Order: sequence, then C-alpha cells, then structure tokens
Amino acid sequence: MRTIILASQSPFRKHALEILGLEYEIMPSNIDESAIRHNDPHTMARMLSEAKAIEIGKNQKSATIIAADLFVVHQNKILEKPADIKEAKEMLHTLSGSKFDIVTGLAVYNSKTGKLLSSSDTCKVTFRKLLDLEIDDYITRYPVTTVAGAFEADGLLRFAERIEGNYNFKAALPVNKLIEFLRENDIKI
Repeated sequence: MRTIILASQSPFRKHALEILGLEYEIMPSNIDESAIRHNDPHTMARMLSEAKAIEIGKNQKSATIIAADLFVVHQNKILEKPADIKEAKEMLHTLSGSKFDIVTGLAVYNSKTGKLLSSSDTCKVTFRKLLDLEIDDYITRYPVTTVAGAFEADGLLRFAERIEGNYNFKAALPVNKLIEFLRENDIKI
C-alpha cells in the first residue's frame, strides 16, 4: 500500500483528510514560495501546489503526495499571508465592503509513476462593510498572519455578506477534486 503524504501542516487541510477517512503522514514542503510567481492566480495556485508535491516526492519511492495552496485575489492583486499584524489589518480594511476571489490550488503527485495531477478552483466572496472595532477584535483573537487575506473560515462566517462557488476555503483545498485525483491514483475513497 502506498503512503499518503500531506505536504502541509495546515489544520484545515488535516481536517479535510480526516473527514475523508484517509491515513496519512505530514511532511510540509520547504520550498521558497516567493520564487514562484505568475500573473494568473489559477496558474500560480497550480504551480505552487505542484512545486510542493514534487519537492516532497523527490525523496519518496512509493507515495501519493497531496499539496495545496490558497490565496485571496482582490482587484487583480494576489493577497497571501500578511507579514505582520499591521499588514493583516490593512488587508481586512481593503477587503471591507468589497468583492474578491478565494483561489485554491491542488496537486496530487505519485512518486512511483511520476504522474502529477493539478487543478485550481475559485470561490467568490463579498464582505460587508467592516467596522474598525470588529477588525481590531478579530486580529487580536485569530492567527491572522498564518492565513491568506488575514482571515480564515471563522472570518468568513463573521464578515461575508455573500459566498458563491465551491466551499474550498474551509478545507483550504478543493476536496471534490482531491477525491477524483486520489481515485485516479487507485486509492479507494
């Protein structure tokens, strides 16, 4: 039986694999994500996910590696994890009262065959106008510098006026596509 490896320490991605009933190991990739850039957010999400999966796969003889990436796109600008609390607060102010996309990328790499499958997906979100008081409260209670756009699923629940598309942001990876990719790799799920 092939080992399944999650190339992430994300609690959201871990939870998604547990919901699917998968036994897996965690092995985060240490690629330089800032070195992988592209103007198209979907291409960049796939490129980042693929690079993470392949990097982990280099040292595995027979493993299926799952890697993902997620970021926010606001007015054609990609918002990744904020560098600090100040930048997180600025991001939330920017997103306040506006529409944006959450782009998730996924890659599944079979280290035995070299087969690489990847995709990306989008969820469209509209935030209501946020008060300074609630932004300040949110950034003091949540790890805003560890998530793209400075918010996680709880922030969506709190701030979103409208959400359209796939519910990928909760798992931080496209779960339906993951199931399809795992089945293509002969993993029973």
